[in-house]
Amino acid sequence: MKSKILIILFIFVYSTVSAQKQWTLQECIRYAKENSITVKMQQISQQNQEIRVNTAKNQRLPNLTATANQTFSFGRGASPADNSYQSLNSGSTSLSVSTSVPVFTGFQIPNSIAAAKLDLHAVIADFEKAREDIELAVISAYLQILYNKELLEITKNQNELSIQQLNRIEEMYKLGKASEAQVYEIKSQTANDALAIVQAKNDLQLSVLALTQLLELKSPEGFDIETPNTDMDFLLPSNPEQTYANALTTRAAVRADEYRLASSAKAVKVAQSGYYPQLSFGAGYSNNYYKINGLSNLSLSQQLKNNESKYLGFYLNIPIFNRFETRNNIRAAKLSVKNQELQLENTKKNLYKEIQQAYYNATGAHEKYKSAETALESAKKAYEFAKEKFENGRSTTYEFNDARTNLMKSEANLSQAKYDYIFRKKILDFYNGQREE
Repeated sequence: MKSKILIILFIFVYSTVSAQKQWTLQECIRYAKENSITVKMQQISQQNQEIRVNTAKNQRLPNLTATANQTFSFGRGASPADNSYQSLNSGSTSLSVSTSVPVFTGFQIPNSIAAAKLDLHAVIADFEKAREDIELAVISAYLQILYNKELLEITKNQNELSIQQLNRIEEMYKLGKASEAQVYEIKSQTANDALAIVQAKNDLQLSVLALTQLLELKSPEGFDIETPNTDMDFLLPSNPEQTYANALTTRAAVRADEYRLASSAKAVKVAQSGYYPQLSFGAGYSNNYYKINGLSNLSLSQQLKNNESKYLGFYLNIPIFNRFETRNNIRAAKLSVKNQELQLENTKKNLYKEIQQAYYNATGAHEKYKSAETALESAKKAYEFAKEKFENGRSTTYEFNDARTNLMKSEANLSQAKYDYIFRKKILDFYNGQREE
């Protein structure tokens, strides 16, 4: 009985500790990369390409084929004994083994292997790109939770101020220093603040759900994240070109297209191999056993000794005319090269556009944050003045609520500007090769 109680207590304590665990950004990124279905599917694509590379390499190996045939003949036909036509029932068994080895294939095999290896590097880069995409998505979702947490705290603080103000106005009403209409105005504002809290909680839950879905967790229950120190480092790269130069060497999407371009160039050489003669070496062994009903047949051992056949040979296949198939294959392969060149150029241009947008978004977010700081200071002072005037009966409830609403908006704007800048800055760091892992 005691052991059961200890086990139950252990499970309860373990569950409580697990529920209280706060995930860091680095932990979220690592977990998402390990469990993302998209990443896993890309990993399977990589394994498939590794199999294709192995298949291409094995083209150099000799093949080996064995055949066995058993036939029965009835009626008139050529006799295996003396080649005369007779009405006989006979049976024959034949066995053969053959092999062939490619000697020269017009450089098709080495170029096919090289193309398959380049395709493998491209798929590996695709796998890395999938990991990069999930990292950016996790960073965005993580920061959204932090912003929604701050927004919830702002709405709660505003609600506390409203409750305090309601208590104060009710006391003033009892003393005859405030009207009943003012009391109801503050009550209405307090109810609106409570509604804002409900909305902020819902937004926070949805953002938590979004992150847990990226992590492929079964449920968001008990999930929470760690609030890091948000150091507002405003040091940005001097210009987008600097970041772009770094991104060209670090971004997986660019590497993938570069490898595919090199692979398409090898595919042209594979197609050109159709113009070359093909030389192969072959060898084989065969044997037969015959049995004719009604006649005297040699023994199995004697027939296997007499009927065996062996051969060795070189086979040269010279292409002369194949209905322009090789020519068209080469033309199609060259068009693939041009298409891949355009794809690479498009990827680089899109990358530059993304970096330009990220750079100017980060610069704008920096200015927005500074402006939001100034606006918040002004809103705080305006609120204090409005609060003092309202408590002394020198302003209306509407004026006081307007100042309080402006204060809340300024706090929310500052929080939004802060996390918007942090996200934009992390994107630039990401393009510069600075990862969160």
